[in-house]
Amino acid sequence: MFRYITLFLLIGATLVQGRTKPDITVALDGSGDFTSIQAAIDSVHSNRDRETVIYLKNGVYDQEKLIVPSDRQNITLQGESRENTIIRYHIHNCGCEEAVDGKCPPEAVRLWSQDLLRTSATLTIQGNGFRAENLTIDNSAGPVGQAQAITVQADRIVFKNCVLSSYQDTIYLWSRDRTYFKDCLVVGRTDYIYGAGIGCFDSCEIRSWGGGWITAPATPKDQEFGFVFYKCDITYADESPRKGDDGHPFRLGRPWHEYPKVAWISCSMSEMVHPEGWGDTWRMDYAATSPDLHLYEFGNKGKGAGMKDRADWAGLRELTRSEADDYTPRNVLAGKDGWDPSRD
Repeated sequence: MFRYITLFLLIGATLVQGRTKPDITVALDGSGDFTSIQAAIDSVHSNRDRETVIYLKNGVYDQEKLIVPSDRQNITLQGESRENTIIRYHIHNCGCEEAVDGKCPPEAVRLWSQDLLRTSATLTIQGNGFRAENLTIDNSAGPVGQAQAITVQADRIVFKNCVLSSYQDTIYLWSRDRTYFKDCLVVGRTDYIYGAGIGCFDSCEIRSWGGGWITAPATPKDQEFGFVFYKCDITYADESPRKGDDGHPFRLGRPWHEYPKVAWISCSMSEMVHPEGWGDTWRMDYAATSPDLHLYEFGNKGKGAGMKDRADWAGLRELTRSEADDYTPRNVLAGKDGWDPSRD
């Protein structure tokens, strides 16, 4: 009996820390293997074909602009808790005279290499198989321009039980790759989920300040899926960091490039969703008339879910039930290799 009790306690201790026992521990107080997250990432062997778990103890990690290089694959960042393990930085795009490579503040920009400055993201992911759990990633620049929390340039990426926050361009899904978000909170105001990638948001909260747009998709015409919101809560936030936002409705998106594809499946929608949903062609004159834009909804509820007053665009419509069955996380992310992170 004692042997079984001991085994149960050991399993419980492992689950408190996360899915698996960590390979590396980062702690700001020096009690881990590293005090720097980037140093921990850099210590992982190149092109490792199995998961490396980097465990982050609680703290505010706000001294580094981070990158997971393309040869650092299958890395997991596992926070001690979503609320208290915070990765934060503050670089943003700007057009002021003192800008460095179009970014501010100059004293922070000068600290980092060119690879890290392709976007203003707090975390840039170039290594396939990356995973983040139980933590917050924030760009704290505020309402000053592009200021990504994450830029994703890799495939088979997972965020689980994470907070991703900024004001403009929170999540940049740069390339034609797949990212899965499960039980996450995403916060922003302007085009804060954008890019060409396949992004599946499963049971997430998507929280908007007023007057903006959730998505700015740039889906390639030959790509079957773009952004899919599956069983998500689409909510509204007061007390915006920018004066004038509060009290204004927000839109589901506006097209950025190419032939955007966005689907909202079985979501709960705030009454602050603009009745048109879309309606802003944003320098893409063909957006309203092209059937190659796939802006779909199905089975949504809440005061913002009604489609009667949606924008009169050729590519915006309600799916049939059989069509909606194709928009499960498993199908959206399968690709040619059958990837299914929703089973984890």
